[in-house]
Amino acid sequence: MKNKIFLLVSLLLVPIAVFAESGGDQMELAFALGMEAFVTIHMSVFVLLPMSKLLSKDNWKKLFITLFVARAAILLFYDFFITTDIAMLDFFMVFLGAFLVVPITALIKTPKSELLKLVNPSQNNTTVTTPKTQITGIELKCAKCNNVLKITDKFCAKCGTPFDGNNVVVDASTTAAVEVPPKKAVHPANFDKVYSLNEDKMLEEFINRELTKAGYDTNSKLIQSDVLKRKNLMNIIFSLLVFVFITLIFFHFPVYTYIIGLIILFISFKSTRKYSLIKYLKKQIQARPNEKISNIVMNAKNTSVNNNSSLVLMVSLILAIALPLVIFSSPRIIYEKTDNGYAVRYYIFGVTNFKTATIPATYKNENVVTLRGNTFSNMPLLEAVSLPDTITEIRGQAFKNCISLKEVNIPEKLEYLGGGAFYNARSLTHIELPNTLTYLGGESFYGANSLETVVLSENLTEIRGDSFEYCSSLKSIAIPDKVTRIGGHAFYADTSLTEVIISENSMLSEIGSSAFRQCLNLFEITIPQSTYVNERAFKESPTRVRRFGEEIEETNNYYNY
Repeated sequence: MKNKIFLLVSLLLVPIAVFAESGGDQMELAFALGMEAFVTIHMSVFVLLPMSKLLSKDNWKKLFITLFVARAAILLFYDFFITTDIAMLDFFMVFLGAFLVVPITALIKTPKSELLKLVNPSQNNTTVTTPKTQITGIELKCAKCNNVLKITDKFCAKCGTPFDGNNVVVDASTTAAVEVPPKKAVHPANFDKVYSLNEDKMLEEFINRELTKAGYDTNSKLIQSDVLKRKNLMNIIFSLLVFVFITLIFFHFPVYTYIIGLIILFISFKSTRKYSLIKYLKKQIQARPNEKISNIVMNAKNTSVNNNSSLVLMVSLILAIALPLVIFSSPRIIYEKTDNGYAVRYYIFGVTNFKTATIPATYKNENVVTLRGNTFSNMPLLEAVSLPDTITEIRGQAFKNCISLKEVNIPEKLEYLGGGAFYNARSLTHIELPNTLTYLGGESFYGANSLETVVLSENLTEIRGDSFEYCSSLKSIAIPDKVTRIGGHAFYADTSLTEVIISENSMLSEIGSSAFRQCLNLFEITIPQSTYVNERAFKESPTRVRRFGEEIEETNNYYNY
């Protein structure tokens, strides 16, 4: 049964293997979810339900629920994390499954006549009798007392000697007739009903009977000693997982990490609660097929002890929750040695302070020069960060998803700001980058929709793609003269942007695709004569492009199509 469930769930995972490299997201999430909800009815009725009844006659309900939940989980996971195109494949699977499952089910379905016999066996419970026959010419006698015996006798009526081949004399000279008893057909109804059950249910019934004979109360809090050891071990493992999960919270990993962790915790908790005396005895009987069931039941009764697993679970859970809170009561910083000092590898927030963070200038008498990637990422409650001026590099995604971050001082000697460094930093309002900065990574301020003013480094040579995308509060930006390229989507959907300042000395040579797309309030921009403008650079924007020394060029018909 378990192997069948595993196989079917594995087959449901095939769409993920097929679509993992080709997710398209060509339909809206709401439409995909609605479509899957509609398809669920047909999938359940025409595919999952008949398949469950076909593969498991006794536990088809459990199998149906397993397949139903597995399908829903796969679809939701795919919709949110991979691609909503899975809905189309699911829709196709209904037709494919229905054309395969329904005919197969119909072919192997039990004929109606046979079902009627199974439902009402009394209709077929007839007694077949044969007429009494006589065997003449022989007579059976007791070898001890010479008393005449009948073929149906078990003992000699005169001396009590058992009727078997060692004490019977056959007299062939007599003409006495020996009656043969009538034959009677035996039907299932003549046997104990327990034998009509399947093997699994039959074994459970025998176990229940033996438990009743042994006077064992299945509702008591007693448990077998070996089972208790395993159960307590599972409780401790579950508590360790809880300890790890709470510890990971302080390391501020992405949200999906904690969703996976909760799923693992749920599965682990369910496994610790699973215990049934019947299931335990069934395993013991299957492991010792030559031993009597009554002996196994009595042995289980004699090895029963008080169940203290709940106490063990409670104590271990208290420790699993308390220890991380003590260990991380205050923030901790993990450092990493570099060639010219130390880098901050990770910042672990504490129970007592999760809104502000301060990085010291030195560690072990050496300068702290770098913030590694994801140093402060995914800290939604962080509001202010103080950085030392010794830092020259802030690597990618260092402050990603710090949605409450309002204050951060950019070090005066900063040379490198990695991609996505302030990705989705929604509360930032002002950023001033020092002139020492020569590299600004793509998506560096993506989604910082409260950012109103930005001062760029004079030594910056490129504004990479998506750098200020969806900065919907940004009103004005001055492009440094040394910038040679504004990448694709650099200022995409900056709806409040009204002014882009470019001087006549600008070295700008290219404006990439959709660089100023959907800048709804950018009505005019002046660029150098030699600057190449991608035909989609100002798509869906009302922008007129002026080139230094030339008349205004009407771009509504050229760029906005």
